[in-house]
Amino acid sequence: MTADRTATETAQPLRRLLHGDTGSDVDTLDGLLDTPPFTRSAPPCGPDRHARTYDRLRALGEWVGGANALHRDPARLLAVLEWSATVDPPLLLAGTVQYAVCVAAMAELGRPGAYLGPLIDEVDRHETFGSIMITEIGRGNSHLATRTEARFDPVTREFTLRTPDPAAAKFMSHVAGTGRAHMAVVYARLLLAGQERGVFPFAVRIRDTDRITDGVHVTELPETTSVPLNYALVTFDNTRVPYDGWLRDDASIAPDGEFSDPLGDPDRRLVRSLSVSSNASTGAAAALTAAARAAVTIGIRHSQHRLTMGRLRPDLPVLHYRTQQEALYGVLAEVYACSFLVARVKAQYVRQRSAPADLPGSYRPVWAPWASVSREQALAKVAATRVLGHAAGVCRERAGAQGLLTVNRLLEYEGLAQVYQAAAGDNLLIRLDAGKQLVEDLTHTVPIPAAMPDLVSPDGALALALLRERGLLTELRSRVQGVPVDEKTAFETWNPLLPDLVTLADAHQQRLLLEAFAEAVAESEAEAESESDASVGTDQAPHLAGLHALHTLYALKSLEQTLSWHLESGSLTASDALRVHRDRDRALDDVHAHLTVLLDAVAPPDARFRAPMVEQDVVAALFASVGRTP
Repeated sequence: MTADRTATETAQPLRRLLHGDTGSDVDTLDGLLDTPPFTRSAPPCGPDRHARTYDRLRALGEWVGGANALHRDPARLLAVLEWSATVDPPLLLAGTVQYAVCVAAMAELGRPGAYLGPLIDEVDRHETFGSIMITEIGRGNSHLATRTEARFDPVTREFTLRTPDPAAAKFMSHVAGTGRAHMAVVYARLLLAGQERGVFPFAVRIRDTDRITDGVHVTELPETTSVPLNYALVTFDNTRVPYDGWLRDDASIAPDGEFSDPLGDPDRRLVRSLSVSSNASTGAAAALTAAARAAVTIGIRHSQHRLTMGRLRPDLPVLHYRTQQEALYGVLAEVYACSFLVARVKAQYVRQRSAPADLPGSYRPVWAPWASVSREQALAKVAATRVLGHAAGVCRERAGAQGLLTVNRLLEYEGLAQVYQAAAGDNLLIRLDAGKQLVEDLTHTVPIPAAMPDLVSPDGALALALLRERGLLTELRSRVQGVPVDEKTAFETWNPLLPDLVTLADAHQQRLLLEAFAEAVAESEAEAESESDASVGTDQAPHLAGLHALHTLYALKSLEQTLSWHLESGSLTASDALRVHRDRDRALDDVHAHLTVLLDAVAPPDARFRAPMVEQDVVAALFASVGRTP
């Protein structure tokens, strides 16, 4: 089902707000959908599926002019990842690692020579596919305590990688056999003359088309249906890596063996070595939000077409039922909010990539390094994961049995959210580190409006979110500062506070989402006012009414989720709470009245996800998906 031309034109202002500056770049990739790698079918998982994923990655890379070209164009990189997430989740994961991690690490931290230079060229041409090896199977928080060793040989000026025991095996890297060449960016402790010099990445050839590199041991892992790829466990037994395979940044080892690192601190070196996670976090946030837009499109369009024979009124589309509206319009509002936040984060990321790189900041990771690289980008990835998981899950449940068919994509999108709970940084660890940063960074303050607006409104919801974040932050700081120095260990001090750190991080994130929605509404209003001044007497921004309705629904749902805190704190009364519920119910009616423009603005082209259940004649579409006619 394709929206009519009038609705499409009406929705254009909203589409620009939702997609940011990457929308047109994403659309140009749709030409790939008719090429053989994208028209060829494959089973849900297994070798044939993995082979098709890499064929698609190669075709995508050739279409955009190579991996290095994407690295030089961060906005287009984000567009490629958004498109990949909607079209084929395994392609997203493989592409993120190839482009946002491996190419970025080699380009930004490497100093190419006789070994690294040709390897970069092979990855650029997709003759070799990249993977990342950082997580180790045996211990949690292994990013902070990497046990894989890289010993420097002063005679040959090479490194030897060694896995000290099976618990240090690298986990979930996609390098199992596919008949293709694979390399990896491997994170290891640099050991020089018996001394540890920090964690660095190394560019390592893992296998060519038919043999594994000497000293590398690859164990294929069991299949998963959540983003299937050729995952493996990998260990090293004195695997030799040339000097320029060391992605050393500005560190060096002189001919006399003297080590130099301008950062001079293991924690700062770890954060710098993992600075490419900024690409992965922002890329994941953009991609998962794009998949969420596809999921909610599938869910709502199916509900528009699906007739129900309930005895209240037979032959009625199921979307007319309040239970369906409450579920689906709620996730539509979440997807809008997340899209607005991610559009802002994407713009910041592109600006940062255009500026000279700064050394890492002063935040020292406690559980994982991701929030220390960029707190806001990492939290945006957390938000996008949650929104995609909720949107895909709700839409799957509300579609009944049809939601279980992989051809209808919702299970694949839900699996993508499951994988990204840990991929590109574990979400719980990000929230813990972010919460601790907010408590300890005394320069971080939460503004409070000079005058409180109507509390049961979008402005009121934002003001109350600020009030709640400020209250949580103040309470946590007082609890930490009240602990006598040296009376408790760090674990004894912080362990009881961990759930509250997560709550604070989530409150901060929710405030950012509300702010992003409010900014988008203000921008849309300003644009409409400008157009109105230029063309008096014409239709005045018909999309605005829908945006206001959805903004109100999102704000009131946000208030509903935090009512207990506000009632306990006295910032809302019981009568306020009753009004929140009533007004939220009225907001559902307003969203329903403007659904056409709201859905058209968020929807990707149908060809990008090809789900039979979105079609008007779902029966014919389902038969066609298996090559038959009804």
